[in-house]
Amino acid sequence: MKKRILIRAMLIGGLVISFGLFGLEILAYTIEKLPNIVVSGDFFVGPTENELFLDPGQRAVRQLTITSRLGREMKFVVSAEDFIGSEAGETATVLLGEEKGPYTLKDYLKPEITEFTLQHAEKMVLPIEITIPEDAEPGGRYGAVLISAIPTATELEAEAGEAAAGIKVRARIASLYLVRVKGEVWENGFLKEIKMAVLKKFYEKGPFSFQLAFENQGNVHLVPYGLVEIKNLLGRTVEEIELTPWFAMPDSLRLRTVKWDKGFAIGRYTALAKVNRGYQDIIDEKSVSFWVLPWKIVVPALLIFALIVLVLGWVFRNFEIRRKM
Repeated sequence: MKKRILIRAMLIGGLVISFGLFGLEILAYTIEKLPNIVVSGDFFVGPTENELFLDPGQRAVRQLTITSRLGREMKFVVSAEDFIGSEAGETATVLLGEEKGPYTLKDYLKPEITEFTLQHAEKMVLPIEITIPEDAEPGGRYGAVLISAIPTATELEAEAGEAAAGIKVRARIASLYLVRVKGEVWENGFLKEIKMAVLKKFYEKGPFSFQLAFENQGNVHLVPYGLVEIKNLLGRTVEEIELTPWFAMPDSLRLRTVKWDKGFAIGRYTALAKVNRGYQDIIDEKSVSFWVLPWKIVVPALLIFALIVLVLGWVFRNFEIRRKM
């Protein structure tokens, strides 16, 4: 496997040795050629989420990978933005662009380089430095590193009706950084409700979707998890659906949809959500009940049953009449 490594000199020999003695990491991005990458017209960025626990004044480095599957050369631009949660829960995060968030981190996210070019099937490993200010208060800080694909002037000229001047972003992908600054923080979240994702008087068949609403009123993100138990009319648990951990931003509502993929069901059911808040092992419970009436199956079955009863009744009546004769 052919590998091309690009190293930017940060310090000259003596300083490099000195910093090495103090255990400081020297950043170096790399570009690697990958085999057997199919052209899919996109690029991949990972990881999409990074959770860190840091002290005030602490520095950390995380590696971000960008893999091109575009089938052609593409220029990329690296930028940083703050993000927040959604008050109504319609989306997990809201990027703020140039605006600073209440838990700003973007000025403390430092990619080693801010522009680079990749050929198809090349992977960039880009170090991202996160440095927390010495005077940072305990709590959450949230920012995103965005990788934007920028078409070249030649590519823009080749596209009908599109001028080559100016910067045009073709696509961008965010990698989220969720940092908890150590110290005394305020953790305050709870499961607000569980309801049917689509409200009906009754449901004919599955799958059935439930919507959970988790509200975070604290100053740090939380990572709730748990399960949803499906109980029948007799109270017996017929299914358990695992709720893998998800994050809820401060001062926000986080909605999560859960699906019970049941083909045939009939009667009254109850979905009981048991959610661990992600701190102090506190578990919230909320439930919602719903009816399943597959009338397109039940009605014909009842009609057939009624017809059989009528036919049998007619046969028995005629048999009695003939026997008396």
